[in-house]
Amino acid sequence: MSEKKIENLQATIKSKGYNWTSGTTSVSELSVEQFRAKLGLLVDEAELAATAKAIEAATKLQAFAAPIALQTAVDWRNKNGADWTTPIRDQGQCGSCVAFGTVATIESRIKIVCQNSSLNKDLSEAHLLFCGGGSCSGWSFPSALNFAQNTGVGEELCFPYPVPATNTPCKPCTPYAKLTRWSQVLTVADRKNILATKGPMVGGMAVYQDFSSYTSGVYKHVSGALRGYHCIMIAGYDDTQQCWICKNSWGTSWGDHGWFKIGYGECQIDTDFAFYDIDLNCPPPLQLCLPAYVTYLQKTLLLAKTNVAVRTALCYYICGRGRPVILSPTIAIIVRNVKLILTKCPKYRLPFCRLLNCPSYIHPVPKEE
Repeated sequence: MSEKKIENLQATIKSKGYNWTSGTTSVSELSVEQFRAKLGLLVDEAELAATAKAIEAATKLQAFAAPIALQTAVDWRNKNGADWTTPIRDQGQCGSCVAFGTVATIESRIKIVCQNSSLNKDLSEAHLLFCGGGSCSGWSFPSALNFAQNTGVGEELCFPYPVPATNTPCKPCTPYAKLTRWSQVLTVADRKNILATKGPMVGGMAVYQDFSSYTSGVYKHVSGALRGYHCIMIAGYDDTQQCWICKNSWGTSWGDHGWFKIGYGECQIDTDFAFYDIDLNCPPPLQLCLPAYVTYLQKTLLLAKTNVAVRTALCYYICGRGRPVILSPTIAIIVRNVKLILTKCPKYRLPFCRLLNCPSYIHPVPKEE
């Protein structure tokens, strides 16, 4: 989006009295078709209308029930002094938002039910999507949640998300987490109550063109055509700002470092879409050094023999030898996966580095990639 268009959009936002800022993001420069590819929640008008009627009926019925005592604000990124969410991911040019929104919610709920905010599990969106019947053309809430309940979701190391993001044949994984149940949550009061007492939930929204330029504040639609529907994770709410706090899957170069706030009632998030509550048990610890981990290390060593960039990156970021290198997205994933495996299986670190045949000069292993 040109600087002039950004200025015009910001002027429109200001004229309406809204409190959000626009700017150039990793998504705002995409073509219409490329932008649509970053959505992927499949719904039809009849389904939206039926959900809207159910929400309206449930809201009217709740008016006759005893009021729920609600907190005025909840944010699982900082609840009781801890972050119960996991890092922002990027779904790439694939309509896999349902898998990302569902996995993000499961990862957070694992931390909560295990009462361990440091338990940063990285589950496989690819396993959920491509083994559950979804594709880069999109998916639905019930299909994703049913697979997560009936089969479960494996770890990212078992089935890494493809780079570039494309349809990929299913690779069966040992499930790490499995839902015990899931349910729709219709009324705003029930949504806030579950967010406050149980944790983040899965949700949906309509996406308009101006959303691509969001950088901060409480988003409210002001201009641009409908581009499609999108799945996100809702991590909290704020009654003072009158908004939901949400996690997106477009990387950290969009929005507020990958996060956004959206006004109550905006983009059909309250009126046409339910939130989805999930239940699960704290997963038991898996065997630390699975055979699949050893296989991954072996394949990586074979790749490093013929790929100088991979070898140089592994030597520097894993073994602390050689020179620094700028990581491509694909190599960054390889380095991350090897780090995770060697954290679980520290006995393999020394032989892995020996077999890499790294340069002799030594650098401290960087803390961040």
